[in-house]
Amino acid sequence: MATKFFIRVKTGIKSTIYFRYNKGREFEVTLKTPYSINPKNWDDENECYNTSGIKKNPKTPLEKNLITEISLLNNNLALLKSEVSIFLTNNTNASKEDIKDFYNKKYFPEKEKPKPLKTAIPIIFSDFIDYYIKEKSRRIEGKQDPMTEATSKKLTTIKNRIILFDKKLSVKDINDDFRDDLTEWMQREKYSSSTIIKDLKYIKTVCSLASKKKIDINSEVLHWEFMKVKQTYTPPILSLSELKQIQTTIYPHDYLENAKDWIIIGFYTGARVSDLLSFDTSNITDGNILKFSQKKIQNQTNDAEEYIWLHSEVLKVLEKRNNQFPRKISDVKLNLYIKEVCKIAGLTQKMIGGIKNKEQGGRGKKIIKEYEKWELVTTHIFRRSFVTNFIEILGKENIKTQTGHKTDDMVNLYNKTEKLEKARRVGEKMEAALKIS
Repeated sequence: MATKFFIRVKTGIKSTIYFRYNKGREFEVTLKTPYSINPKNWDDENECYNTSGIKKNPKTPLEKNLITEISLLNNNLALLKSEVSIFLTNNTNASKEDIKDFYNKKYFPEKEKPKPLKTAIPIIFSDFIDYYIKEKSRRIEGKQDPMTEATSKKLTTIKNRIILFDKKLSVKDINDDFRDDLTEWMQREKYSSSTIIKDLKYIKTVCSLASKKKIDINSEVLHWEFMKVKQTYTPPILSLSELKQIQTTIYPHDYLENAKDWIIIGFYTGARVSDLLSFDTSNITDGNILKFSQKKIQNQTNDAEEYIWLHSEVLKVLEKRNNQFPRKISDVKLNLYIKEVCKIAGLTQKMIGGIKNKEQGGRGKKIIKEYEKWELVTTHIFRRSFVTNFIEILGKENIKTQTGHKTDDMVNLYNKTEKLEKARRVGEKMEAALKIS
């Protein structure tokens, strides 16, 4: 029987010490010890920490610490050899696996600890949505950015709806029949068609991840297709003449004057209300260029830095207010106040529109009927009005620069120009071109 301590790497500042046991040419076991050493301090002949540096009468703390370090390592190596030798003496027929098993239990007990079991992926659909949110909320460099907070909230809302519908629903239960049953239930519960379709799209996406995770699903869900919801009315926009009407009206209260100024700014910038109410004059550069952080939206993981041009009418509002934007208020209050402004300004013409039934709460079905225009006004009218009024002048690329839209399809969605008005604009362009020629 032969044993030996040695190091494999003889460069650098630290090298692992190994232990080798031989029993004839056919039987050799090499084991990694829990100890390491600077190669320059290793005594290969004596298989230990080189003791030549030990002083007989150490005086300095450094010299004393060195003696302690040398003694500790060499004693540990001697103890290891002794314990392995005793085991081999008592187990003369031990196999290589027996030796390694004894050694690892003695010197690397953490290797013997059972690996923690991976948490089972849930198969109940409401639980799987929680799993989906957790998985998609992680950042995986080069592969995945975390989902937005808005998406997480939407999925949680869908999960709560599914629990109301069927809390025992499993991932595998989601098929064409489920789609029909859920649709009928949501219709009875007065959910809008657009909400039903959005929920089903999210459910399909969640099931797609379940399939990738080898969860048993019904393949029907992966083939779901969706029709675009046909809107039976055109959302309102403000024309330039209506804006002039709003601008020239006298309002009885300061809060309405404040809301009127926000209408002017929103009309000429096309900003979403969440961005609009964060505008700050300290971020204006070159006289009429405003820098701001566009708030996170769906499929966008970070606030995006944007630059927009401020029309002279916007600058007039700022000048009137000592070079400041109007007083900041909540978007909820702004929605209420701009309705009052438009009512006082005389936007009372009748038009078809949809307003949620307040008695049914936030998820109430929209009641589509004839209203006075001011009743249908919300802060979203700013973006629709900007796109509709200026798309022919600016073109889609410039519109996207101002609104922050990423695609032409989104611009088209906000363009509410009526067919009659489009025909008139064609005529105006043709007449202008013929005059030039």
